[in-house]
Amino acid sequence: MEQVKVKGSKHTEVIHEFEICIERPKPSAFDELIALLKKILNYCICVVTCGCVAPHRSSNGINGEEYGTLLLDDERIAVENLLTYLETENCNDAVVSPQHLRALCILTYSDNNDLQRSAALCFAEFSEKMCGPLTTEMAVPLVQLLHSADVQVQRVASHTVSKFLVVPYVTNKEVLASIGVLTPLNRLLFSSDPEVLCNTCGCIAALATADCSQQQLYMDQSIKALLSLLKSAHVHIQHNAAGAILNLTRSQCNRNELVSQGALPVLVDMLHSPDEEIQYTCIAALSNVAVHEKHRAMMVAIGNHDVILQLISLMYSRQEKIKCQACFAVRNLASDGDQQVLFVRYGILEALHKVMKATSYSTQPLAAHMLAAALGCLRNLSILKANELSIVSEDFLPDMCRILNSGHNWEAQRHAAGTIRNIAVGDHIQAVLESECLEALCWCLLDVRTKSSAHADITAALAVLADEDDVKSKLLALWNGGMFGRLVSLASLSISKEVQYNSAGIVGQLALHGIPDDLRETNKLGIVLYIDKFLKSKDQNFLHIGLWTLSQLLNDPEFVTAFKDHHIDHVIRRLLTSSHSPAIIDLAQAVQDRLLGAHQEHVSDTP
Repeated sequence: MEQVKVKGSKHTEVIHEFEICIERPKPSAFDELIALLKKILNYCICVVTCGCVAPHRSSNGINGEEYGTLLLDDERIAVENLLTYLETENCNDAVVSPQHLRALCILTYSDNNDLQRSAALCFAEFSEKMCGPLTTEMAVPLVQLLHSADVQVQRVASHTVSKFLVVPYVTNKEVLASIGVLTPLNRLLFSSDPEVLCNTCGCIAALATADCSQQQLYMDQSIKALLSLLKSAHVHIQHNAAGAILNLTRSQCNRNELVSQGALPVLVDMLHSPDEEIQYTCIAALSNVAVHEKHRAMMVAIGNHDVILQLISLMYSRQEKIKCQACFAVRNLASDGDQQVLFVRYGILEALHKVMKATSYSTQPLAAHMLAAALGCLRNLSILKANELSIVSEDFLPDMCRILNSGHNWEAQRHAAGTIRNIAVGDHIQAVLESECLEALCWCLLDVRTKSSAHADITAALAVLADEDDVKSKLLALWNGGMFGRLVSLASLSISKEVQYNSAGIVGQLALHGIPDDLRETNKLGIVLYIDKFLKSKDQNFLHIGLWTLSQLLNDPEFVTAFKDHHIDHVIRRLLTSSHSPAIIDLAQAVQDRLLGAHQEHVSDTP
């Protein structure tokens, strides 16, 4: 059976989640809260004593003229309650009792801005000290504070919400989303206060990773506001707005909405930002959007291929993580023929080669990711026949052999094998063999350090190379037949069906060439067992490769005896009486005829 030479599939991937980190460069919430509550109580005492106790005065504090009426009794009691609690229970694990929660609610729903601010500061203090998840009862007044018209309350409340969203309690996101936190957050995206905007973008960035928030974000049209804030004059707002957009790109629904709202030109333009964090986040967002073919074409059409030119430029960045992320973006974007040609025309191969040379010997995690991403990009570029000569001329093949032999980066090995396979399918198989890629692939397959995840691509490359007669001889001879034994073992025992199929196809190719006596004897049982397993499979491809390989092996009398002893004829008869495709039936009939012919020859030879 001739191996069908088909180019490898393209590889795209959605990656990366932005982790928000919002700083609030102010006095601690606790100190600020205690001071504010004391001022409120001081004013109450002043009024009750008819001025015998002088009120505390401050340029931004609580003065008598700011109040038209005395605090309500409930409000005064709530202030005393919380002040006593905070001054006596200043511990690392705040426990909010129903009594304290009621006091918080009284302050929250007060018409007095300072009392609302006190409530917000209380929540800020609890967000620092609580060791458990946020409850609905506590979240409702917190979200209510986001509706306040007072900017100071908005600042503290939005900051507190962000703190609750980034702690390691996933239920916090669900609780806040379920009580409608996105409604006030979307309104706050139009605030004129930079701190409120920064905190709000951070909140939305965190909520964008929760499935329960996706539809609300889409319906509330947060995207237009976030795109506008991406161009803010305040870099911290830009950071969190970019992070929110990145996290939104993890959902296909939101990716579609982002594109329809005009996100692509904005994101491409932000690649020119002087801020490296902005560059990094926008590259990641573009990489995620580029998993869709239509979006890739739209992206490349912007600004006369500006995204291609800028991504190639960023692969020379001083920042390793930017180079790595640019490689991921190029890999996703270079998944179609038109883009593949453009990337090569604009010099992507030189940039990729530089990245590979700089990272191929490193064991650092970031370098390993970068190398794998660069090879994934090269693999996608190698799918296009027009790029084959350029890749071979750039002398990638020896470097890929070294990566296969390195044994420490299975993802890079996988893409190296896939690239070699794509080139071998084309017109440059001789260049592949002259670069000793065959030996490197075999060594990688035999190396115990190679993860099983890489075996599929390695065996797929070997299956293409095994079409050559010289390769067949080498595969049978390498490592004193150890390579042949490894293929038989993988065909029978691999946990991957793709590896089983590829390995069986290679063994079938080698059977055409003729298996040496010593290898036949040591591997006969393994071959019989995997053929039997394939013939009992419900997968038509496995049946086909099993029957075809068996028909080749039956040219050897030793295998005829081995299969007859295993009663393989019973399996063949069951196939002939089952409902299978004409091709399967024809192969099964040919095998049965061969078995019968061999039996008759044996009878006639018996004296």
